[in-house]
Amino acid sequence: MTERLPSTSDPLPEGETAGCDTSDILIVHRIFRWSYREMPRLVRAAPPGDRARAGTVADSVDLVLLALHLHHEAEDELLFGKVEARRPACAATIELMREQHRHVAELLGRAEPLSAGWRADPDGTSAERLAAALDDIGTALGVHLRKEEDDVVPVAAEEFSQREWNELGEHGQDRLPKEGLPIQLGLMIDAVPTDDRADWSRSHLPLPIRVLWTILLRRRYTAWKRELFPEGMPSLV
Repeated sequence: MTERLPSTSDPLPEGETAGCDTSDILIVHRIFRWSYREMPRLVRAAPPGDRARAGTVADSVDLVLLALHLHHEAEDELLFGKVEARRPACAATIELMREQHRHVAELLGRAEPLSAGWRADPDGTSAERLAAALDDIGTALGVHLRKEEDDVVPVAAEEFSQREWNELGEHGQDRLPKEGLPIQLGLMIDAVPTDDRADWSRSHLPLPIRVLWTILLRRRYTAWKRELFPEGMPSLV
């Protein structure tokens, strides 16, 4: 936690109150840690020359690459500037966050064409290049996410209104492929400890989403899990 200094700009919108629940970002971070641990394993485990399996895995690799890009874009546009303005003592930490985002963006830029190359020609060499690139992203995230959770998220919890915080989670949703919605929602639910899932869903998911999950999206998510992890999906918690 940083020392509170007077804010110089970017005050809270009129009528809104500082203080918000930021626990959702810890779940999102848990998903990213899991994704960049499991995706390299799936790439390396795919039989060389099996285009169907490479396509299945590459679809999920591309989804987690896009999801991380959109998540960092939301923080760049909606989080970091406001934290720096409202808590000036955080300036050095925010600059570090931005530098780490730039590094991760470079790694994402390397991984994207490697995924396309492996999809087109899934031999052992292209698989290892992609898996190594995903490993590099996972390593960088391991450092970045912990620092963000320790030094940025607690400040945002004090300085942001709930509406402002919610905007981060809504950012870029329209740019995810439609098949990504059940996967995203299912991973969020699976990233919550089993005993807490019912309460978490009631607290964080609007009733229409809970109904849609029950009648349609859960089935699609289950099909994705079975296709990607035929021997059983590793736990997120």
